Amino acid sequence: MKLSDYLKSIDHLDEKMEKAVIIAEYEKMFGEHYRLPQEQFDDLMELPLPKLRRVIHEMKKAID
Repeated sequence: MKLSDYLKSIDHLDEKMEKAVIIAEYEKMFGEHYRLPQEQFDDLMELPLPKLRRVIHEMKKAID
């Protein structure tokens, strides 16, 4: 594996972790027993980070 490929994979890992944290914070608002269905989680993970933040913000707003 080239160094550049390795660095790209680390960048993607950081982004995936950040996305997972954003989604987990949303889930935490509803208590420990609430989890998004895997299908919804997968769909959210596919979004670019800025769009994911907007979607989660809108989901929170809809609940308030």
